[in-house]
Amino acid sequence: MKVLQLVPSSVGHNEIPLSIARVGGRDVDLATLDDGSGELVDAMADLGSEVQCLTGRSRFSAILSLRRLLRTGGHDVVLAHGHHAGWVLVLASRWCRRRPVTVVARHHNLYHHLARSRTRLLMDRLTIRWADLMVASSTSVGDTLVAEGCPLHRLAFATNGRSWEDPPDPIEVADRRAGRSASIRLVAIGNLKEEKDHPTLIRALSEVVATGRDVDLFIAGTGSDGARCDLGALAEEVGMAERVEFGGWCSDPMAVMAAADVVVHASIDEASPQAVYEAAGLGVPMVATWAGGIRDILGRYQELVPPGDVEALAEAITAVVDDLPAARRRAGGFAAEVRDRYGAERCGASYLSACRQAVGERGRR
Repeated sequence: MKVLQLVPSSVGHNEIPLSIARVGGRDVDLATLDDGSGELVDAMADLGSEVQCLTGRSRFSAILSLRRLLRTGGHDVVLAHGHHAGWVLVLASRWCRRRPVTVVARHHNLYHHLARSRTRLLMDRLTIRWADLMVASSTSVGDTLVAEGCPLHRLAFATNGRSWEDPPDPIEVADRRAGRSASIRLVAIGNLKEEKDHPTLIRALSEVVATGRDVDLFIAGTGSDGARCDLGALAEEVGMAERVEFGGWCSDPMAVMAAADVVVHASIDEASPQAVYEAAGLGVPMVATWAGGIRDILGRYQELVPPGDVEALAEAITAVVDDLPAARRRAGGFAAEVRDRYGAERCGASYLSACRQAVGERGRR
């Protein structure tokens, strides 16, 4: 089975397509909708995979380039990752007489509902209707896809994951620990978007500090200037301006998490958040909500917090901070199991199994 992965960008932490390529070997190629200047292209080349850059002057030109590749590439199945790549794939393959099987991996959950984007909700529904198979990365995403009209026979599940072979850089970890401004550092990993709910986290931080705990917060993630200003204004309003640091883009988020005393994930919605299974796999104590796919990752190991509840989040943080040695022992107790559940082998095998399911379903039809 020859597989083409389609990704929107070659920049960033692309552990999922890399895991699929590691398992699939030379039978897995890559196409990207940007200019191919990111680290993913070099990583795929090291694995012996062919890379196609479909960038153009417009989205329409990328669709045409992909359409030509679908006709001539000799692939049995195309696996698109995410909303944008999935939309490009279903448009490029629409009314194509001879084309590979189309599979779209859903890496968001309720975000378009929360953002009240009618256009993107329509695009989601059309993608579900036109793709041969939709892949959900968590139970919550699967429920959302069904609610949006995905038939059960065109729904598969896969497990996200990463390679755990390379540990965080110990020098960077030590530098980040030395640079904290308080005795206890909380870390949040996630873009400055509505579903990450950084406002609730900042308000919870103020309640923890008000009880006399010496805690600060490092937020790693990019976002719009407006979002950054709004969060900064909120930190100022609640008296936390000196205790909240916006780190922006971090090249090694694993080192950021390894340097933390506690990783906090306050999201109101998630699909299968990479930061959560990475922090859990590192054995770092976590406080998290039960939103979306977080339950699949952490629900069997620890209590989770209701999304949007400032007081509950503050209480959970305080409980961990007050007995960090015990929290570290608990987190270390299930870290190896998380690394196994969310490892590269299981991730790659699960997505390739979904691709085989789609090919088999077309054969039966």
